[in-house]
Amino acid sequence: MSNQQPKKEMDNIVEKSEGLKRSMKTHQIMMLGIGGTIGTGLFLGSGYVLQQAGPGGTLLAYLFGAVIMYLMMFCLGELLVEMPVAGTVQAYATELINPSMGFTVGWVKWLSYAITIPSQLVASSIIMKNIFPNVNSIVWIIGFTILLFILNAVPSDKYGKSSFWFSSIKFILIVVFFILGVGMITGIVGGKAVGFSNFTNDGGLFPNGMRAVVMTMMTAAFAYGGADIFASAASESENPEKDLPRAIHATIWGLIISYMASLIVLIAVLPWRSADLAGSPFAYVFKLAGIQSAELIINIVVLTSALSSANAFIYSSTRSLWSMGNYNQAPKFVSKVNKNKVPMNALIFTMIFAVCAVVSSIVAPGTVYLFLTSIIGISNIFIYVLYAVCLFLFRKRYTKNGGEISNLKFKTPLYPITPIVLIVLCLTVFLGMFFDPTQKLALILGIPTYAAFYIGSTIYNKSKKSNL
Repeated sequence: MSNQQPKKEMDNIVEKSEGLKRSMKTHQIMMLGIGGTIGTGLFLGSGYVLQQAGPGGTLLAYLFGAVIMYLMMFCLGELLVEMPVAGTVQAYATELINPSMGFTVGWVKWLSYAITIPSQLVASSIIMKNIFPNVNSIVWIIGFTILLFILNAVPSDKYGKSSFWFSSIKFILIVVFFILGVGMITGIVGGKAVGFSNFTNDGGLFPNGMRAVVMTMMTAAFAYGGADIFASAASESENPEKDLPRAIHATIWGLIISYMASLIVLIAVLPWRSADLAGSPFAYVFKLAGIQSAELIINIVVLTSALSSANAFIYSSTRSLWSMGNYNQAPKFVSKVNKNKVPMNALIFTMIFAVCAVVSSIVAPGTVYLFLTSIIGISNIFIYVLYAVCLFLFRKRYTKNGGEISNLKFKTPLYPITPIVLIVLCLTVFLGMFFDPTQKLALILGIPTYAAFYIGSTIYNKSKKSNL
């Protein structure tokens, strides 16, 4: 059968997201995903998981998160290579499910990314307050906001370069940490080999039982949140057919190796009961190695990590909003681009929201900000499930229109098992949140809010049709 009909349909979808400058390279796109993912979930959250779940439980919890991320990236990959658009899940849901679902997930995704920006800004200001206690935190928040706005206001190729070097600092820390840890394990550093006895000492691999492991799986799964952020660069990729598959594989393995190598070293060197006592477990390991300025080193790295994440989330949320403007799911003015093909109106709108969210996090942390952070608590799970659903619908439409699966440039391995397993694991995380008091509020507030988005959009779309 001819492959022209499905190709034409995919091209029509891509055309709706044309208008941005295609100048980002593979390594820049890859680092966008890594820059948006590696952060407090590893540098700080790993200490909590290790103390709660023990050595074996920590590896199991983070492997669980890695599997979800791995499956999600391959489901996204097939859609992304065939339809390299900035809106990703919002555009796919609009085209393959219905406009109301596209509207819902588009605004949920934008909110979840945009609300992450102020949390990273506030975290950065707290770190700077620790280093320079006499300078007011608000000075750092304003300064970092201006810096990040400037970095995102430049053409995509220049943004890609700055994002790449920002994210590279995290990799450098992880490599240094790994080398130092291996030195302590073997006795090259410190003169006494630590070995791997901390894996089984003091209660064994699972000292607090499997219940503790299950409870920490949620934290570990969310530590990989943002892995799909690189997809926002699809419509600015220099050569999407070649760049995106490379970026997908590099991001998957870059994250898995970074997380698991760091955790194996961390667990070997640090007794699990000590994990949460010094703030960042990474800082504690540096102290054990005799590096007196460990706290300062970790503060600087966590600072750049937070700013790098904020930088990635600003970029992605701006592109998401721009895409919604193209689909008439957001005010039309956000779909405009300037002479450098940067969606400046969407960027300004996103930064204004982020600044308002910073204010609400300081003035009304228990009301407005709590509501905002709660409704995005399940956003990753919601988005991942939609990737799987959209993949099923895409395959169905592609073959119905005469497309040959062998002609796909990127195929999800073990289809349809991969998307089915992804949905099952996401539902497992979803159900697990009911038993976690810290996550339960996200369900109580999130589900009705998402339903309101969907119902409101459906009513609006029907009324608009009836008026035609």
